[in-house]
Amino acid sequence: MNRVFILGDSTAAPKEEAARPETGWGECFSPFLDSSWVLENRAVNGRSTKLALSNGDFFNALASCCEGDAALIQYGHNESKPDEERHTEPWTSFKDNLTYMANAFRKKGVDVYLLTPIARRRFVDGELLDTHGDYPKAVREVASELGLPLVDMTQDTMELLRREGVEKSKEYFMNFSGGIYPNYPDGDEDNTHLRPLGAETIATMIYNSLKEYSPSFLRKE
Repeated sequence: MNRVFILGDSTAAPKEEAARPETGWGECFSPFLDSSWVLENRAVNGRSTKLALSNGDFFNALASCCEGDAALIQYGHNESKPDEERHTEPWTSFKDNLTYMANAFRKKGVDVYLLTPIARRRFVDGELLDTHGDYPKAVREVASELGLPLVDMTQDTMELLRREGVEKSKEYFMNFSGGIYPNYPDGDEDNTHLRPLGAETIATMIYNSLKEYSPSFLRKE
């Protein structure tokens, strides 16, 4: 059976039970696959492209894949972090890393799809802020330069959060009061990581965007 690999950070990654209800969108993507395909969610919390390359995450996925497989690559949340092991610059090291990953997969006969990072829920005076700077633009540029399919989740999720508004958009994220979830008795105010509704919604959005490219791994409607 062919496989779809997801490479990315905590917004896509599988979670331990101690973190629930936090849910990565990759955990909700299997239902959108054709029955002849298997999902390999290799996304890991805290990863940037630099760290995924330096600690072996990417190379482990590359060694596991075969001709005819597919890869969904979504980084951007951790590239701007100041620590040396993760930090990249959008127009140099970040682009170089994405280009390297995409070309390495393609040399093995793997179909590559680039995704821009999902938006953070950060409102100021009722206005949603774009917190990712130039990193989504860099992803778009790599996709254009390499002729790769692009799923612009930054744009799509910003539109979603604007529609939902300041209060209702909390339901998608780990932003809730105390006394609801056993793992978070005092609540949480995390506007980056997803709850099940957010993960399911974003997985559905990715599925709908991918349909434009008619990949063989998507389920038939």
